[in-house]
Amino acid sequence: MTTARAAGRLISRSEIVERACSWLRDSVPYSQTRFHQNEHGIYRADCSGFVSMAWGLPGKPEARHGGLDTRGLVLVSSLIAPEELRAGDVIIRSEGTSETRHVVIFAAWAEEPGRYWAYEQAGGHRTRLRSVTYPYETGARLYTPRRYVSVLEA
Repeated sequence: MTTARAAGRLISRSEIVERACSWLRDSVPYSQTRFHQNEHGIYRADCSGFVSMAWGLPGKPEARHGGLDTRGLVLVSSLIAPEELRAGDVIIRSEGTSETRHVVIFAAWAEEPGRYWAYEQAGGHRTRLRSVTYPYETGARLYTPRRYVSVLEA
């Protein structure tokens, strides 16, 4: 078991959501090799780059833009129970290849049982907010809910 460590400044849940919405506004196309730049910096336009941007994380290494990969996001977050999920937490699959690892930002539980709203940056799509079956549609048993260690709980 690894111990989570802080990687960036303290950030509020409302700021995480505001930052995620900035990519919705910009309608960012998904890419593992391209970057998106806006008022929050320059980040890789894939799912982990999106979460890194939303969490306000620096690039890794800091001299390189892009943010952490999914395995890096696990190192700066802690495992939580599904009932603890709050806006700005993530549901992540950190095992596998660059084609199978994925992470989404939890927004809220949906009215339909077993579903939630997630901010997502996924292959073949632009940044979107969509209803997802918990924990995720494909490879569900491999996804876990996690919380960024530097999120402000107040």
